[in-house]
Amino acid sequence: MITGFNPEQVAASINGVKAAYNNLMNALKGRMQNEFVGGMTTVWACDEAQTFFTNSFKPAIDSLITQSTTIFQSVVVAMNSAASNWASSTGTSWASISFEPMNTLVDVTGIQTSINGVKGIDLLSVVAVKAKLAIILSDAQSALQQAINAVQNSGFAGGSQGENLIASLGTIKTNIENATSDITTATETSINNTVTAYGDLGGKVAAAFSAQ
Repeated sequence: MITGFNPEQVAASINGVKAAYNNLMNALKGRMQNEFVGGMTTVWACDEAQTFFTNSFKPAIDSLITQSTTIFQSVVVAMNSAASNWASSTGTSWASISFEPMNTLVDVTGIQTSINGVKGIDLLSVVAVKAKLAIILSDAQSALQQAINAVQNSGFAGGSQGENLIASLGTIKTNIENATSDITTATETSINNTVTAYGDLGGKVAAAFSAQ
């Protein structure tokens, strides 16, 4: 049960959770789309690339986006509800704070099986793009920690509600950690399979992309 209520602190906490959600979506959707997927479209084109992004990468990232949105929304709803109940019982006013979910998922249709007839991978270029994956997923984990910190300073005291909200956010944080390992391994395997099949094309894929 809630044994304390600080409306200003609760509002600041909810806004902190929302800010963390925006940072998380910027990493999982915005930067993942632009920096990683967009980068790969210009240096990796073959059946292996398309299969990896369609069957492994997209489902994993889409799942993280969907799960994260559901949990963040439930956290904000729960905090609003608790604040409203406490305000009602103490004669205090409370203005509910809205949550705007992001419903767009990652788009991998730019990954092609060939570019201007060229199939394969530019190994040197792909290494630089691949390095961004770990950075983006690390920033996503930092956003989750930001949300956890905000809930820990929610303005509510007592009971297990705060612990339950933190546990929900912790679940997503663990899922992102697991996805980091799984996606990194799958990326390495697919790249190695491409090199085995086509060799390092040393700039030919990028050149073919530029010629489009």
